Amino acid sequence: MSLKTAQNKALKCTHCGEPCVDELIQSQGENFCCEGCKMVYEILLENDLDNFYCVADSPGVNKKKNNSFEYLKEESFANSLLDFKNDEISKVRFFIPAIHCSACIWLLEKLYKLNSGIVSSRVDFNKKTVIISFKHNDLSLYELVKLLDSIAYTPDIQLENKKTNPSPYRRIWLQIGIAGFVFGNSMLFSLPEYFGLDILNEDLLTKIFPYLNALLAIPVLFFSAQDYFKSAWGVIRQKQINMDVPISIGIITLFIYSYYIIFIQSGLGYLDSLSGLVFFLLLGKYYQQKTFDHLRFDRDIKSFFPLSVSRLKGRLEEQVLLNNILPSDILKIRNEEIIPADSLLISDSASIDYSFVTGESLPEIKQKEDLIYAGGRLKGSAILVQVKKRPSQSYLNQLWDDESIQSGAKAAVQSTADKISKYFTGVVLSIAFIAFLSWLFIGSFENAITAFTTVLIVACPCALALATPVTLGFAMRILAKTGFFVKNTQAVENLSKIDTIVFDKTGTLTYSDKAEVVFEGNMPEHKVLAAIKTLFNQSKHPLSRIIYNWLPSYPVQNIEDYKEISGQGISAKVNGQIIKLGKKEFVDHQLKSDNNTVNRTQVYINVDGLTYGCFNVKHVFRENIGDLFNSLTPEYELSLLSGDISTEKDYLKKWIKEENLYFEQLPGDKKEFILKSQAANQKVLMAGDGLNDSAALKSSDFGLAITESTSQFSPACDGILLGNKIQQLPKIMKFSKSAFKLVIAGFIVSFLYNIIGLSLAVQALLSPVIAAILMPISSFSVVLLATVGTRYYAKKYFFNTQNKNEI
Repeated sequence: MSLKTAQNKALKCTHCGEPCVDELIQSQGENFCCEGCKMVYEILLENDLDNFYCVADSPGVNKKKNNSFEYLKEESFANSLLDFKNDEISKVRFFIPAIHCSACIWLLEKLYKLNSGIVSSRVDFNKKTVIISFKHNDLSLYELVKLLDSIAYTPDIQLENKKTNPSPYRRIWLQIGIAGFVFGNSMLFSLPEYFGLDILNEDLLTKIFPYLNALLAIPVLFFSAQDYFKSAWGVIRQKQINMDVPISIGIITLFIYSYYIIFIQSGLGYLDSLSGLVFFLLLGKYYQQKTFDHLRFDRDIKSFFPLSVSRLKGRLEEQVLLNNILPSDILKIRNEEIIPADSLLISDSASIDYSFVTGESLPEIKQKEDLIYAGGRLKGSAILVQVKKRPSQSYLNQLWDDESIQSGAKAAVQSTADKISKYFTGVVLSIAFIAFLSWLFIGSFENAITAFTTVLIVACPCALALATPVTLGFAMRILAKTGFFVKNTQAVENLSKIDTIVFDKTGTLTYSDKAEVVFEGNMPEHKVLAAIKTLFNQSKHPLSRIIYNWLPSYPVQNIEDYKEISGQGISAKVNGQIIKLGKKEFVDHQLKSDNNTVNRTQVYINVDGLTYGCFNVKHVFRENIGDLFNSLTPEYELSLLSGDISTEKDYLKKWIKEENLYFEQLPGDKKEFILKSQAANQKVLMAGDGLNDSAALKSSDFGLAITESTSQFSPACDGILLGNKIQQLPKIMKFSKSAFKLVIAGFIVSFLYNIIGLSLAVQALLSPVIAAILMPISSFSVVLLATVGTRYYAKKYFFNTQNKNEI
């Protein structure tokens, strides 16, 4: 090795931290191992992003590899990688293997500072993915990938013949394996010390054992335990603190003290305890990560709800599950329905609202053969689309979740846990130093070290942090088996705190597909009836579906200028005639009220200004609706908000107070009622059909969409309940309260564990290895409590002994 090479090797690259072996480039007083690292450093510096190097020490990735992405210039291939694209915005998801620490997240979520064409970016650290929204007119996908490559975060673009990604657990298993190997051998070398044996009167081999332990401990410290050090150093540089700080201090203290005993005092040291400590800490870390991954797998892969769609088979229309849809299938999408898959538009035109994808509420006009991306909501008359890609329930779940992510909402109990954890670390450090100084004052240095390290290791808020997501996560899975699909754990917690329930009537308390229909007035001729039926077929409102099914079969008519005003009615031009269907004041403001429509809802017909009459729809309430109200009344304040006239008031006031029955309510009136109730410190659940009640659902503390087929997917709601399961609502409410009690019980277990553990640790009654074993046991106990507890309450409320296999 030349002198110059040796000097270069001693210098580390400012960006990636690797030794400058082959090349040394100096710029602005910094050292770089290659032009790539120098370029990345300058890019960050130019864009005021040099704080990247404060998040972690040498956080960059070496940039010597030169990648070619010329194939991304081919527009058809580039578009195939996109999740979404409209006239301005494209959305893409990349797998980036180089994501490895908080510095990576920090930089990748500030990509908008590197290029004005990037709108936003969001990192999923566990999956090593980044979702990027960008303006494709200002920045092509090729240029975006080149930008990521230039800052050393090269996307792994999966081609057909590419191998699958390696297991994310490979590294932690290697760390556990090394720590376990060293732990076993260190214990073997320490056996003479354990049993007080003096083998062969100071045998040479016995003297070598401590030094072998010292040698074996090096990979444990610098490889197996390095993640704790990186995490601790990263937060310290940000002037923050987390639980990895005391753990790191404990590990380093044991290592230094053991080396002092071995090399200065010729003793054995505590390196067997050190390796055992790291081994059990890593096992606990692996167990916790697998627990979260298990919950996440159930959400993403199994899917929470069997979303169904309308597929055309010849002239027949059938409802099929989303997973059964294949490319080339023809789907019928109605007003306010979500596009479930990337599709080509077969109809002449369509107005698509992509607000759930882009945040922009202005609808986009699509023409025949345009590509429509999954997640858009149809605004206007029904359309036909041809599926191009298989539907993705996980993508629709993502849209459901995004609303809560963007609003920054967080479960209150989880926020409490986070606050406790924040102060917990400072308290633990204080107790550790007090214990250390107290034992020093007494005169026992060995007990001082033991107490100091065991306090740092045994005290852990991990169980506290696990209590909420694990318990409520298991609760979500059980609720899904009952036909009740919840958005997230925050929603389960919110449900447990409800004290007021507000019901919509039509399609919620009544069957959306069962009713008695009688026409009153002058029945239109068949040509007009054909146009009326075509117009009814455009809407997903329960009344529209009931009357559509009641009318005889007619050929589909041409329709233009379709409009649907929530809570009022629908209108359009059909075969040149302007048709209005809905409330009397909507179709003809000169109509007078009719007080003889007992137990009936009226839908009026107006064609070219002439009112023919109305459909009188007598609703059929769901079976045993009285039992539902009787079960809820003792614990909840019940109200009803209906857009219909007060025909069923006498029937409903048997269970709901008359002053809590409100009829002829517009969507805005429902939202206002919710807000007033919340202002009176009430926690409100709004149960509606998910379409016309979207504003009220979104404003409530828990928005519950009642639907027959789950095809009425609505990101505005917090939960979806199948209509035939509405009788389960009282049990669902009780189960949510019980699940929340399990969360509190988990907190108590965590506090008791820490109190007992710390009291023993400060007395130097625990060894570091025992402390390391106890630490994951506390987390395991919380998970066990969550598992057993939720299964017990599931059997109690939902599944009897005959149905025990359903859990």
